[in-house]
Amino acid sequence: MLNPRCVVSDMHFHGWSQFAKPSADGINSRLRIAIDELERAADTLLKAGGTRMIIAGDTFHVRGSIDPEVFNPVHEAFCRILARGVSIEAIVGNHDLKGKETTELGNAIQTLGALEGFTVITEICVRQGIVFVPWISSADGVRAAVDAIASSLTSTGDFDLILHTGINGVLIDVPDHGLSIEEIAKWGFKRVMSGHYHHHKYLENGIYSIGALVPQTWSDVAAKAGFLIVDDESVRWNASRAPSFVDIDENTDPEEIPLIVDGNYVRIRGLKMTNEQIKQMGEELRAMGAAGVSFQVAREVISARTGSAPAKITSLEASIAKYINDTIGDPAVIDACREIMTAVTTVAS
Repeated sequence: MLNPRCVVSDMHFHGWSQFAKPSADGINSRLRIAIDELERAADTLLKAGGTRMIIAGDTFHVRGSIDPEVFNPVHEAFCRILARGVSIEAIVGNHDLKGKETTELGNAIQTLGALEGFTVITEICVRQGIVFVPWISSADGVRAAVDAIASSLTSTGDFDLILHTGINGVLIDVPDHGLSIEEIAKWGFKRVMSGHYHHHKYLENGIYSIGALVPQTWSDVAAKAGFLIVDDESVRWNASRAPSFVDIDENTDPEEIPLIVDGNYVRIRGLKMTNEQIKQMGEELRAMGAAGVSFQVAREVISARTGSAPAKITSLEASIAKYINDTIGDPAVIDACREIMTAVTTVAS
């Protein structure tokens, strides 16, 4: 491979509560899974003969605060990676920020820049064949910033572009509020790799959505998580080995359920079930190897009023989903609203 480097994004290191517990060393078990995947990415990079790791935003999950039980294990992991001879360049993502725009003072990863070999990028710059664009809150702001730096380059075709922004066409159920494939292609960069959306996808004309390092919430159902190994001639996606978030509903083939649930976080949706059925199915799914089970179902209760609740629940979800899509322009806010709605309507088991 020629000049291999690892590109990873949207790690969202966090002390998760659902499906998590303290590991033997006290670290949140789901945080441990994400850290292990980061170190596996470094292993893969070194085996490919490279030493350059690039982080395309959202190292941490919670905006405006850092839990020491999250930061300290992550800091130690980066120290281990750096000690192996890997250099790290990280742009700031929206989840790394306290405010709306990227600043040195207001981002959660700035202190990592004190580590030898770790570079935090808060301003648009060019480094060793790559143009870096940290988080800019509006699509128009991204357009203006990239237009400006592209015009300063002799040939954009000699450079890759790494940024943290939404690209239309990556997520099927998200309205087009990001950059279009057509306008990105006109910039003429050799390749464009963007964080922000948690689904890995090759679009066209050398344009990639990197995807998250690991699946993180029910918004990531069916999303492809992992990391990229990139060289001067190719881009290779490496799938995450972390548990995925998967849905089971009335249309799921029963014969496929054991394969779907094994090792993953499983949600049962759209069914009407009694408490006893919920308990029994939860036990069966865990026996099949599910890493966690939750239910988003209508509770069936023997009463004269049974039958009206499911229609109300469906109507509420549909109404809120329509309001979110029609009135909110920021994809990050849309994702947050969906997560809240999911939490409200989900019964853990």
